[in-house]
Amino acid sequence: MTVKTTSPRRGVSAAPTAGSPTLPDNPSAADGFIGRRTEAVFRVPADLGSVHGARKLVVQAARRWGVLSEASLGDVELCAGEVVANAMEHTRAASVVRVSAIKSGVRVEVIDTHPQLPSPAAPDAQGESGRGLFLVDALATAWGAHPAGTGKTVWFEIAAAPQPAGCDALRPAA
Repeated sequence: MTVKTTSPRRGVSAAPTAGSPTLPDNPSAADGFIGRRTEAVFRVPADLGSVHGARKLVVQAARRWGVLSEASLGDVELCAGEVVANAMEHTRAASVVRVSAIKSGVRVEVIDTHPQLPSPAAPDAQGESGRGLFLVDALATAWGAHPAGTGKTVWFEIAAAPQPAGCDALRPAA
């Protein structure tokens, strides 16, 4: 699935207003999530103002799959914002975000055009930036980066909270 933005000024948006992208309801089967869309892919324009909408679309996709708690959705939103903002700041170019439901939770990938892999650096105590990857490292179950074409992919995963034994019957039907 691809969600494309058409407004060059506003970028991506998770709000269901006229003209803004939302995630369509086309069911698919993958990774054991039968009958539910398990991947969302969208382009984020090269505008720092687009980061907010990208975070909201990531959460919209993850919430739709119902595999994360509200607290974990907050972690997904924060981590997505940091990784997308890093892509914008370091490339000044559009990026692509892929959100996937995986057996252990949710995986978010941000593909950008800059080949240098990220490495956390000690943030300046007085600085306003430099803490994003430390937040991702603290909140995500796993994260990493690898070369992708002429750029790179930075990814993170947030695990679903374990369900107590015997509670499968309490889950809503798919």
